[in-house]
Amino acid sequence: MRHWDERSTEEANLLNPAFLAVVSYQCIKGYTETSGKKAPYVLPFLVTSLILHKRTRESLPRGIRAHFLTWITQTKGAQAKIGYIDRTRSIVPYVKEALAFGVANKLLMISNCSFGTGQKIYVPAHSNDKITVEVVDCFKKAYFCGRWLARAGKIETVMALLGVKP
Repeated sequence: MRHWDERSTEEANLLNPAFLAVVSYQCIKGYTETSGKKAPYVLPFLVTSLILHKRTRESLPRGIRAHFLTWITQTKGAQAKIGYIDRTRSIVPYVKEALAFGVANKLLMISNCSFGTGQKIYVPAHSNDKITVEVVDCFKKAYFCGRWLARAGKIETVMALLGVKP
């Protein structure tokens, strides 16, 4: 990962720790609300790769009742797997940086390799002059993915279906 001063404008905007910390917060919040348990450590890495890739984000089902296995084996989900491993690998340092930012700023709590949310924050549900439609969509889809993956079964199974190894 390049030093902050050496990052391009696009990289600094898309992969900045504050934005990715809110994405992580949203997916962890969705997971914990749905499962009643803390979120596994790998969840923010899996979800960030799904939602930052626009085509994948747009291919996600509309509701959490859709089965993950069905989605990942159908055309839309199968296409989402193309390049998923490389995308996930490439964002690991940025997600780690965001998780450290989230923990340091008390958005996230970590214990026993699991995450919970810390202080409640306001996450915009609509775009305005300071936040774009795409950013709001990332926050909403991160929350959705947290809820959806909480219902998908063991996280190891989700990882295997995505082609990711621990």
